[in-house]
Amino acid sequence: MGHTILTGEWQTPGGHRAVFAYREGTNDWNTISSTMAPHDEYRTAGLRLGGWALDVGAFIGSVAVGLALDNPGLHVLAVEPVPPNVELIERNAELNGVGHLISAVQGAVGPPGVDFTTVRYGYRGEPNLEHHYGVGNTSLVYEYGGEHEHEEVIVPVLRLAESQEFAFAKIDCEGGEWGFFDGPLGRLARIHGEWHPVNGHTRADLLALLGTTHEVTFSGPEAGPGGFEAVRR
Repeated sequence: MGHTILTGEWQTPGGHRAVFAYREGTNDWNTISSTMAPHDEYRTAGLRLGGWALDVGAFIGSVAVGLALDNPGLHVLAVEPVPPNVELIERNAELNGVGHLISAVQGAVGPPGVDFTTVRYGYRGEPNLEHHYGVGNTSLVYEYGGEHEHEEVIVPVLRLAESQEFAFAKIDCEGGEWGFFDGPLGRLARIHGEWHPVNGHTRADLLALLGTTHEVTFSGPEAGPGGFEAVRR
């Protein structure tokens, strides 16, 4: 499915001008707007970060670019499975002059012992799924069904290196967070993201996974999907 690529201007949570390329007729515009000022979905406005940040489910790069613009010198590892999205991450990084600070990696996160996973995107035949063209393994398939035509790609499952410290991690990956949080989390100083109630998961499950290493607070509906913040003790 071909999309017209448009560009627009936003303001980062920290008040910097940002320009993004996005696909017309999709939720790209909505996603960019939700992560920029004044909405700041992932609550990055007050952060002062150095070193490395991790963006899991980076989509087309609005969070990664915002972090790099708002925190001079910060490097961002942007993990995204959908190939057209990875291209837009790199394009948007260059548009904003932070290409040297953002490393886009095509991949996904998952449970220990899984080396590759299949990611579906580009659904056709259902308007809501089509609107969310670039969302890999969108949780909307639980509502609208997964039998519609779609694209899919097999990508490597990435894991945290024991030697890599991240000052900040944002994660929003349509249920993939459950496998990721089953691994070592001590290298993540602060985590902001969204959890998804897929396969019966609840807030209590997230607290059980993160609560031993981090102080966790929640926002949004108790039944999810909802936001959370986790700060390492």
